[in-house]
Amino acid sequence: MKKTKKVKVLTKEDSLMKVVLDELSVKTSPIISEKKSFDFRDIFWNYPEFLVNSFKKLIPVSYILLFGLVALLIILFLNTSTFTQIIGGNQKKDTLVGGVVGTVNSLNPLYVTNNYIERSIDSLIFEKFINIDSDGNPTPGIAKNWESKEDGLVYEFKIDEGHFWHDGSEVTVDDVVFTFDTAIKLSKEAGFDSVGIAFVDMEVTKLDENTVQFRVKEKNPVIFRALSIYIVPHKYLAEVEVSKMAFDVFTKSPIGSGKYGFVKMDSSAIYLIDNPYDEYEPHLKNIVFKMYSDWDTLEMAFRVGNLDAIGSWDRMITSYIEEYDNFVRNNLVIDDREKLIFFNTRKDSLKDKDIRIILTLLLNKEKLIEEYGVGGRILNGPLPETSWAYNKDIDYLKYDPTKATEKLEKLGYKKNPNSGYFENQQGEILTFTISYLSILSNERLVALLSDYYKEEGVLLQVEKLDYTQITQEVISTRDFELLLYEVETSVDPDQYNLWHSLKANFPDLNLSGYNYGRVDILLEEGRQNMDKEVRKQKYYLFQKYLMADAPAIFLYNPIYEYITRDNLVGVDLDSISHSYERFHNIEEWYWK
Repeated sequence: MKKTKKVKVLTKEDSLMKVVLDELSVKTSPIISEKKSFDFRDIFWNYPEFLVNSFKKLIPVSYILLFGLVALLIILFLNTSTFTQIIGGNQKKDTLVGGVVGTVNSLNPLYVTNNYIERSIDSLIFEKFINIDSDGNPTPGIAKNWESKEDGLVYEFKIDEGHFWHDGSEVTVDDVVFTFDTAIKLSKEAGFDSVGIAFVDMEVTKLDENTVQFRVKEKNPVIFRALSIYIVPHKYLAEVEVSKMAFDVFTKSPIGSGKYGFVKMDSSAIYLIDNPYDEYEPHLKNIVFKMYSDWDTLEMAFRVGNLDAIGSWDRMITSYIEEYDNFVRNNLVIDDREKLIFFNTRKDSLKDKDIRIILTLLLNKEKLIEEYGVGGRILNGPLPETSWAYNKDIDYLKYDPTKATEKLEKLGYKKNPNSGYFENQQGEILTFTISYLSILSNERLVALLSDYYKEEGVLLQVEKLDYTQITQEVISTRDFELLLYEVETSVDPDQYNLWHSLKANFPDLNLSGYNYGRVDILLEEGRQNMDKEVRKQKYYLFQKYLMADAPAIFLYNPIYEYITRDNLVGVDLDSISHSYERFHNIEEWYWK
């Protein structure tokens, strides 16, 4: 009997189950699971899912790559001028923020300082008795006019009215007399390195309420330069003992009569404000000096847009400026500063002038300065080519290794082909030690000097020093062999303090200990004669004799760069001689 086939009636739930099972069987079908060929369209059509899956599979490498990419994008953005403009482009129209590397110890201008930050701030807080223009001529300051009497031994100055201290009181002739008398006492009685050293034997007399008289013992064509000092208030310092003045509160909180008054100073900045009592109405009412411990920190502050201006003596250190098109470099060659290598003629190793000449002949200054990259104009001798007393007819020592080798062989030195150094008959290598202040630019320069002399067969050992060591342990005691040092001279060719034999001991600057009677006479006659043509002849001969004795290697005049935002109008470096004078026309500066 034929069986009847049972037909199962599917419920709604059974139908859904069948569909699911059918789908699962399709997905697990061997035919469907065969390897499919790679198709780029899958990536483009499904790129979110593709990226997510790839990212998960590559963890932790993917995290490293992601964060690295983000960091790179941030760095690139920080380096763009757009970022600087966004962050720093909204600077207050009445404020200038400058960045400097270093600290401030004293703002009392009666003390000599090589700290260009202090000098810059002094130029804003105080006024000079008289000013000196870029040609070396006197111009009015607190003194409005003057006359010379008794054949250049007496000078009388009339004090200008309308100069006020930052407390509103007027500057008087008593302030002037007090300033000069105190400067002399600081130097003569207390032994401080004060501005009074330039006129220590001068007599200062108040003739009346508007006139002060200076009497000197001998004629001096650079007397105006000596008298160009900042005037300080009598009433705030009169009761302070000269021996304690360096520690008085005035050094950290000064009051002057300059274009800007002191507000406050902390560990990171100094704040100045417009002097309401002077004749000027500057657009910039506030000036801030931000102080940084090193150039890397300053660079970061610049990159994030915190600074409107920075100053530099080294183009290499501020090379990152080229990445920004909204900043400009204002350049000034400082004719009144010279970078030298002083030979200590007191040392037996350098008493023979032929050795000093040899070391000069072995140095290729042109190549050195170009590779150094700091910026600067090469010096041939003690005076720059721009000086009216420069002697162009001298046969200045130039790089000549052949001539140097001939001189060395006469002195008993021959180059060892194995070591590459010059050695004497005892097999001793020709060796010298150079001492220097350890700053970034000097480190770079000394490294180059060592390499250059090594190539020529001379071993140059290095002695790096901090500021205290170089001033108190080397310069004060004259304990060095070769000394890399920068000195400040003057637009006037007088270099009495650098080369006269009476100036060979501290605190004077004849660091080489150079001593030649004929040069002494020429330097004396050059500063005692008021006739410019006569003086020129004296300095022509001075340069000739000095270069023949080679007491130093004259390297270069440095270049100062004042880097500012391109919308800051009024900066003028053409009318000045020193970096700290850059604010001479600050009342004309404004943001456009």
